[in-house]
Amino acid sequence: MMIIPALFYHDYKIKTIDLKFTRILRLLTGMVLLLFSFFVTSCNNDDPALAKKPIAGKRNPINSSFGNFVSRLQSLPESERGAVVIQFIQDFPQTPVIEKESIVSLYWFGKAKQVMINGDLQSGWSVPDTMEIVHCGDDAFFHITYIVPRDARLDYQVIVDTSVTLDPRNPAITPSGYGPHSEIAMPGFNPDTVTRYRSDIPHGTVGSIWFTSRDTSIRDRKVKIYIPAGYQNLSNLPVLFVLDGFEAIDYMSYPTVLDNLIASQEIKPVLVVFIPPADRYSEFLGPLQDAFINAICDELVPAIDRKFKTACDPRKRGITGISAGGHLALLTVFSRPDKIQCGAGQSATLSNQLYDAFHSFLNQGKNQPTLRIYFDVGRYDLPGGTVKNLTFYQANEDFHLELEKAGIKHLFQVVNDGHEWANWRERTDDILCCFFQ
Repeated sequence: MMIIPALFYHDYKIKTIDLKFTRILRLLTGMVLLLFSFFVTSCNNDDPALAKKPIAGKRNPINSSFGNFVSRLQSLPESERGAVVIQFIQDFPQTPVIEKESIVSLYWFGKAKQVMINGDLQSGWSVPDTMEIVHCGDDAFFHITYIVPRDARLDYQVIVDTSVTLDPRNPAITPSGYGPHSEIAMPGFNPDTVTRYRSDIPHGTVGSIWFTSRDTSIRDRKVKIYIPAGYQNLSNLPVLFVLDGFEAIDYMSYPTVLDNLIASQEIKPVLVVFIPPADRYSEFLGPLQDAFINAICDELVPAIDRKFKTACDPRKRGITGISAGGHLALLTVFSRPDKIQCGAGQSATLSNQLYDAFHSFLNQGKNQPTLRIYFDVGRYDLPGGTVKNLTFYQANEDFHLELEKAGIKHLFQVVNDGHEWANWRERTDDILCCFFQ
């Protein structure tokens, strides 16, 4: 395909940070993280900060090879178009069609009245885009083009008439909490190799224990425990509690990442407790959130300390979660720093309760413990459902500014991605290095 420059550029106060450094660079910057200099930096970045759609109704809105093909197709008699499309598909059998690292086109060919795209680009899965149609006799060629940042990674699905499906021409499939999605991975997106299983290093084990709370409103559940390799020779282990824990094992490759980081000595050996929700909304956002936090801090934490060789130190305990789980993780660290002082939220839902806990923490004045805070958000995250009816991106950016204003050191990262497990897994190692380097 002909390569052309991207057309739209935007400057934002908070730029996308190149998160996936090489292993060497991560080690060189380790002391910076260790000293907790966690600030978002502003840098020059030529990528368009937000996706741009071609202007509706215009032929060949982007001077690209794909746009030129569509214009040529439209200029042909309808009876001749099918053969031209078939030749195009032979030349470019897979979607997406990517040009100049920022122009991405999707197409669908066959019998249908309407084909739509829904995903991260479509206002966080809220407003599907209708693909433009070129009639080709009995069949039709449907197409759409976007300009996106060169390092974007995005999920989507195709809606053919009323049927929701994967993109049949896209071999890249990623898991989600709602089933498999098709994936757009732009040329500048580099998947983190730390998620790849290595056979040449020691591996930890994953067992389980049963957790029953004294509070009858908190339902019993099995929690899984990652025990690092060489446990018999270890002591004073830091502990991480992971909310939505079973999905985090499956979708974020936590045991593999832990094995790799420990083997490369990028983090200390750490014990990890994977906690599944029993009633996700009530426990993470609703009426049971305080009771659930207390059950974790006053019952599960002591139970882990009794059973395993842990540090028994709130400075060496962390809690992390995604979305609503990210809300509970941040709420926990601000409301119960006596038990847990490392908190991470990925695409965290923010609430008035979280802000109340944050302000209450600030009111402790000189008695404030030093917390380690990590959170990230996608530019294509959900459009609503958080504090003040802000988008997830806006709400998390505002919270970052509040922490900065209060002088609380933290690591905040904005990425060109959406509200997806495939996004969050790329930063599993960032959280672990932030807490346990």
